[in-house]
Amino acid sequence: MFTTDQWLTMISVIAILASPLVALEVQKRLDDRRALRERKLSIFRRLMTTRATQMSPVHVEALNSIEVEFYGDKRVLDGWRLYNNHLNSPTLEGDALMRWVERKNDLLIELLYEMAQSLDLDIDKFTFKSSTYHPKGFVEIETEQHALRKAALAVLSGERPIQATVVGKVQTTQPMKLPAEITATPALAPPKSVAPPLPTIEAKLPDAT
Repeated sequence: MFTTDQWLTMISVIAILASPLVALEVQKRLDDRRALRERKLSIFRRLMTTRATQMSPVHVEALNSIEVEFYGDKRVLDGWRLYNNHLNSPTLEGDALMRWVERKNDLLIELLYEMAQSLDLDIDKFTFKSSTYHPKGFVEIETEQHALRKAALAVLSGERPIQATVVGKVQTTQPMKLPAEITATPALAPPKSVAPPLPTIEAKLPDAT
């Protein structure tokens, strides 16, 4: 049997030997938590800086990273699913489109608010909605680009013909033939080849005188 002093000595030796391993494990866990928080903050920053330009690739990439980096955070993931489902819903036109855009902005604010709460950031919903700078020129550019893409797709898919306008007078010597008349017209025979004339040889006889 070990005495009390022997037990204390053995425990001290074990603690001395195990302390570096315990310290390394604790440090590793702290580094992992710090790295995870930094990745979450990076997603939050990108969404905040692009919340006025929601069609930018940076915004889309940050949205697609939420499901992985915020895994286990139910409130954030619920807000992300609501926002994602609304983005994937079919867009309408006119007043319905305006209501769709307003709902989209509200869901984004809810998502950002839940992310801020998860990261222990003291930011209210009014700040998300009001403190956004988006120049009017950016809005016009995005609207024009969307209209151009939509028109190009309609033309390429055959839904809309290309309109052309002839400016000025068009003069023709005779009416243009219809396609049926053009196909019915017999083709002209190719010109016959004509053999070149044979050379003429002139012989001059000597004078008899």
